[in-house]
Amino acid sequence: MTATCVLIMQQSELLDQALSSMLRSSSFDHKIITSVAHNLEELMAEIADLMPNVIVLGESMPLAARDTLAPLLMAYTELKVIVVSEDTNWLHVFHKKDLLLTRQSDLLDIINFD
Repeated sequence: MTATCVLIMQQSELLDQALSSMLRSSSFDHKIITSVAHNLEELMAEIADLMPNVIVLGESMPLAARDTLAPLLMAYTELKVIVVSEDTNWLHVFHKKDLLLTRQSDLLDIINFD
């Protein structure tokens, strides 16, 4: 079984550390990469180079806007994009559905669903 490649967009250091720690402590095999992209063009280049399975970013980031994500999702139809709300327990999983985060393991279940 190959590792799920998770690209974490830099948000806040605390949130980045929490996500990385949670993913590393799970029973699933993850390759975690922190993105250095500052705009959509840089992110598209990173995706082409790294071919992640999942991208996780904060809801307050400019790249998290639905109209900004549309070209990304059109170009990489198999990519899972998870937008995490910093203020609530909502996760927005694009091309799938919005889910309410009720426990920490919910995020791991979303990242690893087929």
